[in-house]
Amino acid sequence: MTKLFQTPVLAMAMAVLPASASSGAITDPSPGIAITIAPAAPNAAHVIPYVDVIVVTQDMHRKAGEDLFKLALVANTVVTSGKDLQGLAIADAKGTIAATVKDVEEDGSNRTRIWQAPRAIDGAVTIRYRVPIDAAAPPLALPQYEMRTEQDGFSAAANAFVLLPADEIARRATVHWDFAAYGAGGVGVSSFGVGGATSTEPLPASRLSSVYYMAGKPGVFQAGKDGFFAAWQGTPPFAMDPLMRWAGDLHRFYGSFFGYVPPSFGVFGRTNLRNPGSGIGLTDSFAFTFNHTSKPDDLKSLLAHEMLHSWVRSLDESMDAAGGLDRSWFGEGLAVHYQRMLPYRAGMITADAFLADLNETAARYYTNIKINVPNAEIPAGFWKDTRIRVLPYDRGSLYFAALDAAVRKVSSGKHGLDDMVRTMLAARQAGKPMDEALWRSLVKAQLGAKGIADLDAMLAGGTVTPPSDAFGPQFRRVSRMLRRFDLGFDPASLTVRPKIVKGLIAGSEAETAGLHNGDEILNTFSQDGLQGDQTRMLTLEVKRGSERLSIRYLPRGEHVAAYQWELVPGKQQSAKLPQPR
Repeated sequence: MTKLFQTPVLAMAMAVLPASASSGAITDPSPGIAITIAPAAPNAAHVIPYVDVIVVTQDMHRKAGEDLFKLALVANTVVTSGKDLQGLAIADAKGTIAATVKDVEEDGSNRTRIWQAPRAIDGAVTIRYRVPIDAAAPPLALPQYEMRTEQDGFSAAANAFVLLPADEIARRATVHWDFAAYGAGGVGVSSFGVGGATSTEPLPASRLSSVYYMAGKPGVFQAGKDGFFAAWQGTPPFAMDPLMRWAGDLHRFYGSFFGYVPPSFGVFGRTNLRNPGSGIGLTDSFAFTFNHTSKPDDLKSLLAHEMLHSWVRSLDESMDAAGGLDRSWFGEGLAVHYQRMLPYRAGMITADAFLADLNETAARYYTNIKINVPNAEIPAGFWKDTRIRVLPYDRGSLYFAALDAAVRKVSSGKHGLDDMVRTMLAARQAGKPMDEALWRSLVKAQLGAKGIADLDAMLAGGTVTPPSDAFGPQFRRVSRMLRRFDLGFDPASLTVRPKIVKGLIAGSEAETAGLHNGDEILNTFSQDGLQGDQTRMLTLEVKRGSERLSIRYLPRGEHVAAYQWELVPGKQQSAKLPQPR
């Protein structure tokens, strides 16, 4: 094993825990967790074959048989490194802990491995292990959690490789990077900052699992003293600094709008040839993907969306928990609504860019054949059908637009959605519940029984239609004929391995292009963005017997009437969106 597992580095990991861990001087009353990551030296192909990890966790109190540590095996359908760990050793002051292991199926998209205490545990526990990285693993059209390596670097979310305590005790986290094996020039970045860094507050395991890690020789951007930073793995096809400077400016605008700025916030980018432009919200950070075709303007909406999650994460009941996706309408709906509203108010995007973003959402929503699926059924279908997966985003954002218009109308412009959101966030900051009950009380206070009825109708799958001037008097609602998203075969064909086409629709674009039932689909692709683009073609690489074929077609079906918004002639220069108060 590498020197990571030798005494000097372990002592260093212990040293970065709160002073209460190793001396009588108590500088932080909360317990600590220290995570030391040591990347291996890149090989001749410029990939890192493995990383070594030490996790030192304080305040572990367990009886024999109780859950001690955990790591996802599958996180939101993403297979992690949980089954690949090598040389795993667990110990406390009494010696080796021969933990027993059990795997728990949480739902169809999440499975967790749990290590249980074989005896009583009382105090700090040290874990050490090696995580191999498969450089040949294909890129995923899924959340970018998994370990990836390229160009002398690696990146991953904690839920893919870091063992964390099986409890929700808030611990002050410290990340240390050991590049002794890697060699000169190594740089490590985590959601807590560039280089060795400590969380600004104690965090429970549920938030520590969403910390991102990137190391090797990433590109790095830091915007002075406001806590905003960025890192990227690979070679972007454009200069990243100007885009990140734009993101940093928007981050500061968000701070003025919501009334506070997080002590730090990080943006992580990595290449994905098959699924560029995707993003995942993380703890005080987010990660996005790009490839050789990506353009800065294409990524601004994604940056605007994911940065909002630093303020508007979700309701208190985490949407990342098993079955929690029925609550995603709130956090994701608000993020989609504000991802265009706030940059436009700040003068950081044009009216045309605002409309392009809005109309993509509206087109995807109003042409969605699953538009009336109730909110309660979203968790079961979220990872199985893209048409269900996008509903919380699209439906939620249009609900908030409609609600904002209604509140401004009844209050003669004195109140709006902004006030209600700030009230929700103030409750969270004050340590009070920020839950659906609070939201319902705010809606009822502004709109009475009608507001509650509209909320319940939305959750039940009712179609949401904001008024024509919901986005300002310079915009108006129009109806246009657009085509439904339609793969032309049963979407469930893509959720199994191997991916065998079934349920081919007679007369569909897929059949016309030459797709057959029984064809095996070999490539992966993101359906969410595809569903929102009326003109984007789909290419399927298929295997039919011993033959390999490339089949290209427009994944669209019938024409339906859909709402869109456009500029009102003569008003685009004089009218302004309502400004944040």
